[in-house]
Amino acid sequence: MELLKVDSLDEAKLKLYNEYIASGKGLEIEEKHVLDALDYILAEKIVSSVAVPEFDRSVVDGYAVIASDTQGANDSIPTFLKVVGESKMGEVCGIELKSGECVYVPTGSMIPKNSNACVMVEHTESITDDKVAIYEAVADGKSVVKKGDDIKEGSEIFTEGRKLSAADVGFLSSIGIYKVKVYKKWSITIISTGDELVDEKSEYKFGKIRDINTNLLSALSIKYGFKIINKYLVKDNADILEKTLQESMSNSDVVVISGGSSKGKKDASSLVIDKVTSSGVLTHGIAVKPGKPTITGYDKNTNTVVVGLPGHPVASAVLFKLIVCGLYDMITNSQNRDLVCEGIMSENMPASPGRMTFQLVKIDKDFNVTPIFGRSGLIRTLSEADGYIILETDQEGIRKGDKIKVYYL
Repeated sequence: MELLKVDSLDEAKLKLYNEYIASGKGLEIEEKHVLDALDYILAEKIVSSVAVPEFDRSVVDGYAVIASDTQGANDSIPTFLKVVGESKMGEVCGIELKSGECVYVPTGSMIPKNSNACVMVEHTESITDDKVAIYEAVADGKSVVKKGDDIKEGSEIFTEGRKLSAADVGFLSSIGIYKVKVYKKWSITIISTGDELVDEKSEYKFGKIRDINTNLLSALSIKYGFKIINKYLVKDNADILEKTLQESMSNSDVVVISGGSSKGKKDASSLVIDKVTSSGVLTHGIAVKPGKPTITGYDKNTNTVVVGLPGHPVASAVLFKLIVCGLYDMITNSQNRDLVCEGIMSENMPASPGRMTFQLVKIDKDFNVTPIFGRSGLIRTLSEADGYIILETDQEGIRKGDKIKVYYL
């Protein structure tokens, strides 16, 4: 019996990464409007050419003052100041304050030159059209945002590799940046293999198995922002698979083949990947559980990553995230991609010596983490799970009460 010669997960990803980088083709970069760049990965660092705010401004409705003029003011003994004007929203305030003077300022407006604090209107009383009583002593900087308090001119805002959030879109707009360079999202084709499989367009017959992985991997692709080019369901036939793979490589950045990755007599994925890609098979077997019979290859002529995933739905989903999405993150230097929380293990969990183990888990409202066990290939466990935990290769296990990271698919 031929056994798989396995790589670690990191070794498998690094082999693909090195082939991809060595090709010199790299990942395409495109310029997008910030709104269209939501959830894209920045391909450049962002430096602000302006200060935010660009001028000293009030954060209250009230009066801009020279702070020292209000010393000693209180509810019983107010200070009286002369009102010499009003600062209007969105306009330059050209007034220069002198001691004993103040200017009315709405929230967000520019404060006059020489002023250094603001008094809320609730702590004032209008005596005449040009005189106001101040009932509060304020310190220098009170109720004022100084120029550059939020962002200094010339400061680095974001580094390359940041995934842009909705808040980031607003942030970029605040400094007048409306177009950014981002990494183009991968296009992907999904090929599911198996004589036993039927899809939604085919008539189901007893003894057949409904195709799970095509829609599962499609949903994960959409979630991670990849563009689906095509989806195929093919028989266990090397010639058909080869033709489908070659066609898919011509128009896709990534081709995923689900099923046919083990060493069974009908499992042709490794032979076809070895024949069609310029790299040949880079990895056939990863030291993980589940998902050991995973295959990788790369074709420099079409700049296409090819990954053969096991038919086991849980393994297929987790390895898709860790290999395909993980490689994209490496290439784009993506930061903080994983959604993760920390919980407390509710029971002992043994490891598999020599293999990285992925275990589906549930998390309750108190963040107690409970493993979900099920027989190989059962899809219900994946649906019931809130995420998965990772037991590293050299880890003996996890004890009840240990803190553990839970990763979301």
